Amino acid sequence: MTGWLGDFFRFWWALFYWNTRKTWFRLRGAHRDDCPCQTYSDSGQALDSRCEAILHWREPARFRRVCPLLTSTPQGWRCGVNAESVRPFWGRALLLGLALGLVLYLAGTLAVYAALRAARYDTSYLTVVWPPRWGELRAAQEKLYAARAQQALQAGKYQEAMLSLEMVTQLNPHNYAAALALAGLCQAAAQPAVADHIYERLMRDVPEQRRPTAQIWFRGLLARAAYSPIKDLATTMLNEDPADRAAWLHALLFACRQTNDADYLGTVLAQNPDLPVWCTQLIGLEQLLLQQHLDRALPRLTHVERQPAAGYIPYYQVDRLLQHGQPDAANALLRAYGSALQPDEAAFLRLRVYQAKDWPALAGPEIETLLRYEMAPRIVAQFCSNLISRPDPALFARFFARFAAANLAVDANTVPLYQAVYLAAIVSGDGVHAQQVAAQIDRFTGSDARVLRGVGELLKGPSGDSRLPRILPLVPLPTEVIYAILARPVTPTK
Repeated sequence: MTGWLGDFFRFWWALFYWNTRKTWFRLRGAHRDDCPCQTYSDSGQALDSRCEAILHWREPARFRRVCPLLTSTPQGWRCGVNAESVRPFWGRALLLGLALGLVLYLAGTLAVYAALRAARYDTSYLTVVWPPRWGELRAAQEKLYAARAQQALQAGKYQEAMLSLEMVTQLNPHNYAAALALAGLCQAAAQPAVADHIYERLMRDVPEQRRPTAQIWFRGLLARAAYSPIKDLATTMLNEDPADRAAWLHALLFACRQTNDADYLGTVLAQNPDLPVWCTQLIGLEQLLLQQHLDRALPRLTHVERQPAAGYIPYYQVDRLLQHGQPDAANALLRAYGSALQPDEAAFLRLRVYQAKDWPALAGPEIETLLRYEMAPRIVAQFCSNLISRPDPALFARFFARFAAANLAVDANTVPLYQAVYLAAIVSGDGVHAQQVAAQIDRFTGSDARVLRGVGELLKGPSGDSRLPRILPLVPLPTEVIYAILARPVTPTK
């Protein structure tokens, strides 16, 4: 065995060493005295000259694979040609070298394939062995880490899930779902800067998903009261997203209102001259209100548009009149607009007017009208936002009876609604129904809803608690409810 191994390695060495020397011999003129492989003291004649290259071989016959000129004679192994005719056999060397390379390559790829399968890569041997398909290995690696992330999430190992998702996004920066999941986990892990960076990258690198990315990003920013980036994002999307322009305008105005930033609105007007006229008019109105020029803004707030360019215009006017203590003007405007507003939206605005005027005789029938609506997500969200803004135990009891009768299934889509109802119950002082809703949420999520209960405790205390923006992103809620929570007047500290 040792002799065979020795000859094996001598073979590969000889294949290139002796062919190289023979090539040099031919190039120098092929003189007998310079022959590299025949014994110098022999005659140099065919079948009479010994082969110096086989001196250390265990089985000299094996050298014939390197040089077929080696010939067996009664006197032993001799060179089959005259010294001047000694030549290299590079074709043989090349073929044998290629054969060795192929064997080693197949053995290596087989080992790699076995290792990948052991690591649970979803791939085939053809993908490993065929270079044009090597790109599929990256996709297989991406699937592997995506599966690991999913398993970690199911097991509640969020740090592991984040690491796996980070690998997925590095392997495929265009994996939109993985990037969104990673951003959400970063938000939940109190790493908002990382989440913002991911959203910014998605806005840039996945332009076909720019609109939904901006909407998801906005909800995260709103929940943590990040008003400065909200202003920039809303301004950008005002120009890019005409289908949801009213929602982006509302976000911009809300952020500026919360920060009392009239100057930013002036900058928006100066740098965005191509915005629709109705947008610039409302931005200008909000700027006047933030500058405490209610006397100048009031005529424009009470002006009735015969054909409003957007349904948001009458809503904005009535809402601002109510916020600035003008319920009579708001009521008159509502009547003047008639069907320009959606029926449920108009009904909630009328309810706010009657609540502001303390007219229970008129508020009662309006509540009955609203309770006759189907408990769709939009209606539930508006009821909860109204109750969080203006807690009313009697109204909540009637709403909850209608909500419970609807018997909405608790699932991933309705959990935000149930959590909003829980918070509405808490601020209305209805602990019994709050616990009932919390139990339903607990059964679905398999947790104790500790963060939701924490938000409820903060809402029972003075408004303006700095802890609220830190934990609010952890509780999925309808956007209207988040607006209502953040818009609560700050309770002065004593």
